[in-house]
Amino acid sequence: MTSNHGQPEDHTINIPGAEKSESNIPEAEKSEFIKKKIQEFKSAMDGFQNQGGGSSSQRTKPLIQRVPPVLLNMKEDFKKCFEPRLVSLGPLHHGDPRFQRAEVSKLQFAAFFALENKTDGDTLFGKIKAEIEDLRKCYMSDDTKDYDDEKLAWMLFIDGCAVLCAISCGMEGKFDKLNTKPDLLVFAQLDLFLLENQIPYKVLQILIGSAINPQKWKESLKGFIAQNLITNIQGEHKSRNAVKDPETEDYAHLLEWLRAEHLVGKEVKRESSMIGKMLLSCGDSRMHRKTFRSVKELRESGIHVKPTQTINLETIYFYCKCLGKLMMPRLLVDDSTVSKFLNLVALETCRDFKNEFEITTYLCFLDSLIDTAEDVKELRVTGMLLNYLGSDEELADLFNKMSRDLVPDQQRYYEVVQDIHKYCNNPWTAALTHIYNTHFSSSWSFLAFLGAIVGLLFSATQAYFSLPQNRQ
Repeated sequence: MTSNHGQPEDHTINIPGAEKSESNIPEAEKSEFIKKKIQEFKSAMDGFQNQGGGSSSQRTKPLIQRVPPVLLNMKEDFKKCFEPRLVSLGPLHHGDPRFQRAEVSKLQFAAFFALENKTDGDTLFGKIKAEIEDLRKCYMSDDTKDYDDEKLAWMLFIDGCAVLCAISCGMEGKFDKLNTKPDLLVFAQLDLFLLENQIPYKVLQILIGSAINPQKWKESLKGFIAQNLITNIQGEHKSRNAVKDPETEDYAHLLEWLRAEHLVGKEVKRESSMIGKMLLSCGDSRMHRKTFRSVKELRESGIHVKPTQTINLETIYFYCKCLGKLMMPRLLVDDSTVSKFLNLVALETCRDFKNEFEITTYLCFLDSLIDTAEDVKELRVTGMLLNYLGSDEELADLFNKMSRDLVPDQQRYYEVVQDIHKYCNNPWTAALTHIYNTHFSSSWSFLAFLGAIVGLLFSATQAYFSLPQNRQ
């Protein structure tokens, strides 16, 4: 229909209730239950929008938060691995009476940091306070609601100075500077990599930027991260150069930095030989055939686990010459390893952290290789695993429990698993393995085999010259 001027008439369609607000229920009539649930619903919507609903391509940093309840329920035996032992950092465990003595030490460490850099507490605190609005956003709102801006800023100022001081003096071995014993600085290794004990990395950046020699503090952080790599068997000084410069990365906290360093440093994969490729092409990759479960069974099938030259946990591959080789990074296991592993898994489990579960998948893959103490012994003897924790039996049991109920990325090592199945399900490789295990698996069996060959050659030569026509 048109108007008298030939233009379409503007008709308004009245929808019942459209003149009301977005909610059809008046606010006054809502029960407390509904108000609470609507707020929870809005929070859930905000969570989805924060996860990637926006158009920005910038990486979203994970919030500092508590260990997801689903993981805590699965890891009842490991709850202590998620809790501070000596010192609390940040607001999540602040005020706990168990860590009251550490509060005095932290204050002393912070004072030492100010003296070392010829500044005062007011100046350093003021710089943290100026950024407190952004720093508060690094935590869940429920975890900081009891602290006003001044209290939260002071807490982060003291904790940040204490962390930098403890790490620097610990790396230099100058414990006398802090008038403390080395064992009292153990929290620098045990408590700094707990998910619930993190402070924003931005706090450390602000404080380092206020230092007389910022490079000194940056290098101590890099060395500390290198020293705490689970794959760092070669030593901290050799690995320090491989650690990324933190200024080029936007880490949320030290735990995320530690995780990132376990995923850098690629190695050129060794290719299978022509014979190896032919053997793999003849194999059957179907998993209902002979499968592998452990290092011992792999060795019995002719596959040997060998170390890579990288610290990257993702560098796991299989290749074949005549015998199979499974290449993996070396692993260092000590008192801190379990805690690091589980807190890295907890970080990957956080809903707001976009990742591909690399650490979780590696831990599950490692568990598939370790079934009994014999598997641990095999890895230890070949130099793949350095065990400072306990007996081989204890370590095997520990890995089995750590990975229980975890869900890995099944595609991450799919090609590796397929090639292993092809190798194990091949009659030709089975024959080669039998020959190797019988005659070449040890120096004695090889010498016996060589002696038998020499004996056969000697007997053949003797028989040849014993013939009448060959005597002259």
